[in-house]
Parts: sequence; structure tokens; C-alpha cells
Amino acid sequence: MPKLPAVLAALTIVAALVSPPLLFAKGEQAKIDTLSSEISQLQKKLRVTRTERDKSAARLRAIELQSAETRRSVLNLDKEIRSLGKELSKLYSQQKQLDDQRSRQAGQVAQELAAAYRLGREEPLKVLLNMENPEEIGRTLKYYEHVVKARSKILEDYQATIRELDEVEQSLLNKQNALADKKVQLFAIQQILNDEKKQRSVLLQGSRRQIKSEEGRITKLNLERQQLESIIQALQKHVQNLDIPDNKPFSQRRGKLPWPVKGRVGHSFGSARGSHLKWHGWLLNARDASPVKSIHHGRVVFSDYLRGQGLLVIVDHGDNYLSLYAHNQVLLKETGDWVHPGEVIAKVGNTGGLERSALYFEIRRKGKAVDPKRWLKPRA
Repeated sequence: MPKLPAVLAALTIVAALVSPPLLFAKGEQAKIDTLSSEISQLQKKLRVTRTERDKSAARLRAIELQSAETRRSVLNLDKEIRSLGKELSKLYSQQKQLDDQRSRQAGQVAQELAAAYRLGREEPLKVLLNMENPEEIGRTLKYYEHVVKARSKILEDYQATIRELDEVEQSLLNKQNALADKKVQLFAIQQILNDEKKQRSVLLQGSRRQIKSEEGRITKLNLERQQLESIIQALQKHVQNLDIPDNKPFSQRRGKLPWPVKGRVGHSFGSARGSHLKWHGWLLNARDASPVKSIHHGRVVFSDYLRGQGLLVIVDHGDNYLSLYAHNQVLLKETGDWVHPGEVIAKVGNTGGLERSALYFEIRRKGKAVDPKRWLKPRA
């Protein structure tokens, strides 16, 4: 039996090996919590409603956030409907197999009943009594015993198949009813979503009427840009303290990163956006609800609504690199979540006041926007 000091020494070594990662995880989560709290406070300060334009922005935010929740419900229901569809398909296949099995067993039962009828007419007892050889009598008794057991087994299997088939058919009925209910719910939610789209359209038309000049549009864009920069500055202060373990650092992936979405470049980095304004990233025209994917391993440090950007995801990739994905219709990751290259993090939309569905995409190094063209894989 090991001595107590040896046991304590072993436990000390185990604790030394186990404790640091646990403490590290808690420490990292505390950093994320602090970051989230500070960003939340900053967003409240940014969401002022002094002017009519501010009030319109607040109403747009409320409608688009509500629509995002509605779309999330649609996604969940779609998932449940697909799952029920797969279950129904399996049950239909099982039902067919059991039905075929029942038919085969019914034929066997019919054959055995006919054989039993013939055997009954042969008067087995009389046959046995007429036998004089004890060995022959024994063999005949064994034969009858085997026949009786075989017939009992055939009947039992047939009855078990019928019971199983009844259970499968009941399950099918339950699943069909559940599927019908989910489809009714989906239709109702889609109607709500259509109403929200109409409200958004009316609100955007009113907002555009308020901005009657190029100067007014530039003022609006400048304000939205300032708010994004404020968020980036706050993030930059915190993300450099976050540890992003990765055997393939972002800095070594220049020209090798995958595109965040299937689409074409509508506006490129550095192109004019109006007098004295330029694009700091790419506006990628993409199909509505198409998947938005993380370009590299990292951790989500922002997942929320921001004026002018709509539903926005920002991923920290370590080495002072960030990637931004804006104007999504729904967000699939939360602040603190780890993401892998190619993992779906959102769905393309037009939140933040866009007329058409698109993804606004940026790459930042030390808080400064860099041209995505240098980092993403060339397209053929």
C-alpha cells in the first residue's frame, strides 16, 4: 500500500497539471465578461435619440432585431421539420419492412394451420398406439413435440410483428400530426415576418425622405462610421489580452484565407463612397439568407446590433487581427464563442438600412482596416 507522503505528492502533481487550464479558462471568461459589459455600456451611450433621425434609427433597430428573432424561430422550425421528415422516412421504411414480414409470416401460419388440420385427421394417438417399437414411438413423440414448438414460434413471431407494426403505425400518426402542427406554426411566423418586412420598408422610405441632400447622407455615414470605430477601439483595448491558441497564426495566412460568403464584390476597399469617404472593406452582394462563414479560427468578441452595420459579428483571430461581418439577418454565434475556419456564424441579410442583401466585410490589424484582397484566396 502506498505511503501517505507519496500519495500526497502524486495528488500535488495532478493538481499542478489540472488546475492551470481550469484557472486559465475562468480567467479568459472573466475577460470576455468584462469586454461584453464595457461594450454594452458603450452601445447605450451611442444609442442617443436627440434628433428625428436618431429616433428613426432606433425604430429601425427595434424592427430589425424583432425580425432577427422571428427568423431565428423560422430556422428552428425548419430544423424541426427536417428532423421530423427524416424520422417519418425511417418509419415509412420500417413500416414497409414489417408489412412484408407480416405477409411472409401470414403465409407460414396458413401453411402450418393446413398441416395441423391434416395431422389432426391422421389421429396421432391411434398411430402411436399401433406402434410396437418403443424407439419408433420415442422418435415420433419427439417429432410431434418439435412440430408443436415450431408452430408456436411461428405464431408468436407473427403476433409480435403485428404488435410492432401497430406501434410503428401509431408513431407514424403522431409524427405526421406533429409535422402538420410545425408547418402551421411556420406559416404563422412567416406571416409575422412579412408584416415586419413591410414595416421596415415604410420606415426606410420615411428615413430616406429625411435625408434630402448628399451632405445629409455623408453626415449619416460619418456618424455610423464613428460608432463602429468606437466599438473597434473598445475591443482593441481588450482583445490583445485574450489568448487565441492556434497552430496556424493569422499573419501567416495572407492570400490563403477562404471567402466569407459566396458573392461578388459590389464595392471594394478604398473605392469612393461619397465626397471625402471611402470603403474600408468589401460590400459583397450575396443571396439572401446564404451562410456567412468565419475566415479563420478565433473567438467572437462582438455579436449584436450596431447602427449602420445592422447585425454585426466581429471575430478576434489573435495577433491583433479582427474580421467583421455586417448587415446579417440573423446571428448564429454569441460573444465568447469559439469559431473554426469555414464555420457558419450568420446569415446574409440587409439589416442596418441596406436596400439589398449583402455582406459588409472587413479585416482589421491593430484596429486599422486593411485590404481583404491581400488576405483572401484569389477567385478563378
